[in-house]
Amino acid sequence: MSASTLPPVVWSGILRKMRVVDGDPVAYHLKDAVIGAPPAPDHALTPHVGEPLWLRHTGEIRCTLCGRATKKTFNDGYCFPCSQSRAEADICIVRPELCHHGQPDHPCRDEAFAQSQCFQPHVLYVSLTSGMKVGITRRVNVPARWMDQGAVAAMPLALLPDRRAVGLLEKRLSDEGFADRTHWTRMLKGDPQLDDLAPFAARVVERLVAWKTAELLPEAERQVRTFRYPVRRWPEKVSSLNLDKTPEVGGVLEGIKGQYLIFESGVINLRKYSGYRLEVRAGGPEG
Repeated sequence: MSASTLPPVVWSGILRKMRVVDGDPVAYHLKDAVIGAPPAPDHALTPHVGEPLWLRHTGEIRCTLCGRATKKTFNDGYCFPCSQSRAEADICIVRPELCHHGQPDHPCRDEAFAQSQCFQPHVLYVSLTSGMKVGITRRVNVPARWMDQGAVAAMPLALLPDRRAVGLLEKRLSDEGFADRTHWTRMLKGDPQLDDLAPFAARVVERLVAWKTAELLPEAERQVRTFRYPVRRWPEKVSSLNLDKTPEVGGVLEGIKGQYLIFESGVINLRKYSGYRLEVRAGGPEG
C-alpha cells in the first residue's frame, strides 16, 4: 500500500506484555517498555476487536530492564547481560523451589528485589486455562495473573508467606500429578467447560489437608472467579505468527485471550516480543 492508503497509526512504542483490566469482557492495553524517555501512553486494544489491525516491527529491539539495544531477547525481553545478572531473570523466577537466597556460595542476585518481590505473600491457586492446573502468584497479582494466562475461571486455595514456600508446595503437587502448565494451542481453541474446576479444587484441597498445610485459606475465601475474553471467533487451526520472520502481521483482529492476539491469519503472543519496537495501525485508510 502507498503511504496515503495506510491505516492510521494508533500506537508506537517498545512492547511489553499487555496490561490487563478485569471486566466483562477483560480489557487489554498496549504498554510501552521504553527506558530513559517518557513512555507512549497505554492504548486500549479491546475496542479494535472486529476491525483490521496491523503490527509492524521496525527492526529495533531494546532490553526491557536496562534499555540497551540488542539483537536477541531472553525471558521477558532481557538482553543477554541482564539475563545473566539480574534477579528478574534468575532460575528461581520460573522454578521458585530452586530459590538460593541465603546460600553463601550462591547468593541472591539482588537483596532489594528479593524483599520486594519474593518475600511477599503468595497465593497457590487452581485455574481453568487449556485444562485444569495449579499455579502460584504474588497476592498483589490477583487476578491479573489469571487473565494473563487466559484462565476462564480460577480459585485461590492457600496464602503462603513467600515465593519459595509456595513454589515448594506447587512442586509437591506437580510431583503428585497435578498439572502446572498451560497448553497455549488448546487455550486458544475455545473456552473449556467450568464444571470440572470445583472437583479439581476439591482434590487439591484434600491433598493440602492431608499434608497439614497451615496456610490453607478458609472455605469462605476459596471463591471461584470467572473471566470472559473479547473473542468473536476462535481459530479453527492455531498457527503462530512470527515478527522475526515476517516484520508486519495482522488482519482482522478476531479476539484477545491471555497475551495472544487472534487474527484471521494466525495468532501472536505479544509477550514473546517484549522489547520490540512496534508501530500499530488500525481501522481503515486515512482520509
